Amino acid sequence: MKIRGRIYSVILMLLLVFFVWLRGVQDLQPSQGSNQPSIGTGVQKETLYVWYTDEALTDYMNSVALSYMEAHDHIRIVPTLVSAVEYVESINQATMQEQAMPDLCLISNDSLEKVYLAGLADEITDPEQIVTEENFPQAALHAVTYQDKLLAYPFYYETSLLLYNQTYLDEMAANKIEALKSQQEAGEDIGIGITGGSDLIPKTIDDILNLADAYDAPDGVESILKWDVSDIFYNYFFAGNYMDIGGENGDDASICNIHNENTAACLQVYQSLNQFFSIEAKETDYDTVLQEFIDGKTLFTVVTTDAIAKLEAAKADGSLQGEYGMAMLPDVSTDLKSRGLSVTNGVIVNGYGQHKKEANSFASYLTGTAGADFYDRTGKLTAHKNVSYENDKPALAMQAYEKSVSLPKIMQVSNFWVQLERTLTGIWEGEDADQALQSLQDQMDMQLQKQ
Repeated sequence: MKIRGRIYSVILMLLLVFFVWLRGVQDLQPSQGSNQPSIGTGVQKETLYVWYTDEALTDYMNSVALSYMEAHDHIRIVPTLVSAVEYVESINQATMQEQAMPDLCLISNDSLEKVYLAGLADEITDPEQIVTEENFPQAALHAVTYQDKLLAYPFYYETSLLLYNQTYLDEMAANKIEALKSQQEAGEDIGIGITGGSDLIPKTIDDILNLADAYDAPDGVESILKWDVSDIFYNYFFAGNYMDIGGENGDDASICNIHNENTAACLQVYQSLNQFFSIEAKETDYDTVLQEFIDGKTLFTVVTTDAIAKLEAAKADGSLQGEYGMAMLPDVSTDLKSRGLSVTNGVIVNGYGQHKKEANSFASYLTGTAGADFYDRTGKLTAHKNVSYENDKPALAMQAYEKSVSLPKIMQVSNFWVQLERTLTGIWEGEDADQALQSLQDQMDMQLQKQ
């Protein structure tokens, strides 16, 4: 966080403290799980503790808490930044001790089964009826649904997109247009031409390979395509359309379809890319790849939605080489489709909390009012789909999110992502795709049977 942001955060926190003091200075200090009447006024104050783990949310959480308390004089909202390490365990421990237990928690959707079975998440009441198809895409609704119950209010999400250097594509298009004009003047039949760089945005992996063959890279460009092949989040789209873990809502332990013909075919294409781009899985990481793109060394890469804010910042300070563009992830081929992975962070209501009605009300307010200002202040994208942005990239990200596969919730295969990441690394480095997928299928089947 920049210095200005830290100062702003401090100011907001001071305002929050002052607001609470001003309105409750005569109150008895309430204990968790009790309502204490204020001295002299008879007004009951209820304190809601809201836990979250991402510092980037602090300014926003404090601001929303203030605005909510202005309209609800019987409620105190205390946003609390806690460590992400053993987060669910910390929630459980605080809840069992009943000492400032969290009434609300921001949590990723893959943890919903765990918190629900532990009693730490109640089915939401949704008093404002905001968790609907009119407000959220199906990906968000699937993400917060467990055993046909809505367990969280969708808040924000992360998914993958194709990032490209628009300036380089425009230059390539201009050169190609000039070449086509020359051919036309010579009387050659040129067929359908192109009008600009947008016509060169790849729809399939084959399109990228064709560009790589035809592209005369300018000085400084080291890679046509480079991405973090060591991280499943950026690799998943190769096989994501044909794998199924847990079904639509990611909560059905009877569904585990990993090894199939289409998935194997997709990962064979994935493996072949190493011959063209020679990316060392053990020597790549997301931050480095993104920085190389900013420096103008890479034409295409795969990024998550958090890159938008970083790219805009680089554009603002002049470090971004050229203009950038984003597109949907390319299909593996004309016959093999792709589908990216997504994670949705939602707001759960503690099943052991004493103020569930008030907690649901604030959760509805927090997630239902998140708009463009949420992105502006946090760099994150709200799961609410009826939001207008000045930047066109968030709207494209929402399209990718709508198409994405949500992280499953099944605890029995919680290590699936680690195993899949290892499997894809092995395939990238030359292991037989069909055999590797069969081995992973056998491992997951065994884990599910043991449960």
